[in-house]
Amino acid sequence: MAEKFLFKKVDEMSGREMYCVERLRTNTFVTEQKITLPELDDTDLTATQVFLLNDARNNALATCRVFKDENLGWMFGRVAVDKEMRGQHLGTKMMQAVHNFLREKGAKAVVCHAQISAEAFYQSLGYQEFGAPFDEGGVKHIMMKKELD
Repeated sequence: MAEKFLFKKVDEMSGREMYCVERLRTNTFVTEQKITLPELDDTDLTATQVFLLNDARNNALATCRVFKDENLGWMFGRVAVDKEMRGQHLGTKMMQAVHNFLREKGAKAVVCHAQISAEAFYQSLGYQEFGAPFDEGGVKHIMMKKELD
């Protein structure tokens, strides 16, 4: 399967696409990680949803959302890869697609609230931590930033 990540606003997504994305996020953050914060929030209404569906178009294999924060600039979050697809570098491929998308938008850098458990993954992509670790939804996070050149 060729990885063709889609970049769509919620209003552009089909019901099926939104269902697949939300199911993956719920499975990852609510069921697996037991995060207690609401999974959907108002950021979803303005963010660009990034996702890859399986060939049958009944599951998202990887997803995240990209948005502009008025204080921090371009950000991404809600990064999830289907449990059965982990280890196949879909997260790396998705982040490379996000970096290219942001470069096309003229972004010079991107930041995220990285889960501490994912810090090494982001470091491998050129991200550097800044600030002190913090709790978000019962999970330790660190701010990370990557310069886009």
